[in-house]
Amino acid sequence: MYDSHYKNILAASLDITDLSFLDSIVGEEEFKSLITGLDSQNYSPGVRLDKNKIDTFDLSNIKNHKFCANLHVHTNASDGLADIDQILLSALKIADDNAANGNFGFLLGITDHDTVENIQKALEIVTRNSLKYKNLKLVCGVEISTTATDFSNQNKTLDIHTLLYCINPFEKRLTDFLDNKMKLKYEIANTTLKKLKQTLSELLGSLNLSLSLDEAAKIHPMITKGQDEVSHPLKKYIFARTLFSYYVENNCKIQEILKQENVDKSLLSYEKPVFKYKSMFNNERYFYIYKNALEKYLNFATNEKYNIILPEIPENIEKYLLTAKDICENSHPSKSNTPSGFSDFTRILKFINTLEYGIISIAHPARINTGYVNSDTNTFFDEFWKTYKTYGKEKAYAYEKYYGSYSGKKHYDRLCAIDETSKKYSLAFTGGIDSHGYGVCSRA
Repeated sequence: MYDSHYKNILAASLDITDLSFLDSIVGEEEFKSLITGLDSQNYSPGVRLDKNKIDTFDLSNIKNHKFCANLHVHTNASDGLADIDQILLSALKIADDNAANGNFGFLLGITDHDTVENIQKALEIVTRNSLKYKNLKLVCGVEISTTATDFSNQNKTLDIHTLLYCINPFEKRLTDFLDNKMKLKYEIANTTLKKLKQTLSELLGSLNLSLSLDEAAKIHPMITKGQDEVSHPLKKYIFARTLFSYYVENNCKIQEILKQENVDKSLLSYEKPVFKYKSMFNNERYFYIYKNALEKYLNFATNEKYNIILPEIPENIEKYLLTAKDICENSHPSKSNTPSGFSDFTRILKFINTLEYGIISIAHPARINTGYVNSDTNTFFDEFWKTYKTYGKEKAYAYEKYYGSYSGKKHYDRLCAIDETSKKYSLAFTGGIDSHGYGVCSRA
């Protein structure tokens, strides 16, 4: 049996005496064996029809039973929409269909941000229904976000996400670390919001607008869980919420049109334009983009009858929003200061080495913003992989070569440098879609 010691440890936590109930649970030995034979087709539902848009798969690999793994899946314990039952059933459907056609079932990695809540539940469900899930292989995982400040010629902090696989989600050192990380991150978010309220009090008062983390969670659900990076989510929130209040809630003309057209009140919430026109939000000019998205959204909501054109953002509001931007960004780590609650990349690698179980894969490495480093891409990634192996040691095992949700030329341009520079370290490859929706076949 693969990983008998690992399974004995899990069985004790689950109060199980028959290890055959854990046949679907994947430990490090089996994980390494399983991923060795997988390639891009196995990690993708089909051919990507548009590299600039996510979820444009033609689903051909599902139909031909080649899609058999997704090692990057989120649930509603972090920023996914689905509960753990929905994710398991989505993977099981593909697993059973693959097996019925003589192929490998499905390899599923649950990798919520900074929490093991739902992987613990998944273990309970699968091990107590082992016959039902016989064609599924479940990997216990977690995605730990980190920041890096010490690379050569680095001018801004880098966000690096580590996928930790084959963990013991009941290991106290791990759960205590994650719980404390979330607590500290929540405190940063709460403190930042208080500063926003105080500094913007005059503007907020003029718009009869109040702010809360619960409301911010409409646009970034992890903010109230202490799993988000604070600056970016709160910038999006304060920009969108303020402009929605100004252009919609405090605009008599718009209110009259919405009333006249009997627009459903459930459609009139600040986050709706962001989700409907998500592809528009691709750079730092967020509040200007939001105004344009809101304009499109209002025309959509009123069936294009009025050709609504919103005026430019008033200078005084723009001034407040730029101040809010600075407040939010001060909550993010800098080269000289990493607040408690944010995890330093090398320290996390060292910490993982103290855990009894777990191996690491770097998530979506082409999303690391090499524009924040004054070195060419190959030079940076050569140093990156050296750092990864130096501090991660044997647990620094892989990187997410087959990531299905890249978008934009800059990501694909980095992939050649990533693959070339990683060769000397003999890293293995993992893959996934970074699923956040109601199944394992798409990102959204």
